[in-house]
Amino acid sequence: MKTLAHGIVLMLLLLSGCSSRPVAEEALFRPWCWDNAKHARQCLGQSAQVFVARVDECAWEDLGPHRLTPWHYKATVVKSYKGDWTVGERVAFVHCVDAPAPTSSISKRPDGQLVFIFTNEHTNSEIGLDTGEWGAFREDMAPALDYLYPQRPR
Repeated sequence: MKTLAHGIVLMLLLLSGCSSRPVAEEALFRPWCWDNAKHARQCLGQSAQVFVARVDECAWEDLGPHRLTPWHYKATVVKSYKGDWTVGERVAFVHCVDAPAPTSSISKRPDGQLVFIFTNEHTNSEIGLDTGEWGAFREDMAPALDYLYPQRPR
């Protein structure tokens, strides 16, 4: 009887060990709302460039009422996961927001903020980024990109 009980416990432990890998992968991609590595690769497959940048400058344009408000950013690449952007390179991008331009200076400017950028461009010109092509960096999101794009030797 003891042997049977030990066998059942061992089998349960082995089965739980087998199922922990998908659960761990699921948890890794959850902050991005991706199901797994395959889903993540499908989502990122459209972007030739995947990197993190530190915002150095930020300004907006007031184009008047009922118009999109362009926000212009200048940033420095701090980590490159995929593509040609290298650490230290400068990147300029613009993102248009469907909201009025601020009427006064912003109390909390995004200077120094880290952002993820997903694009097909590698250029010295300003890049236009839509929603989903960039976003605030969060520590819990980086491990998924580290998993998908292990650091390349330089």
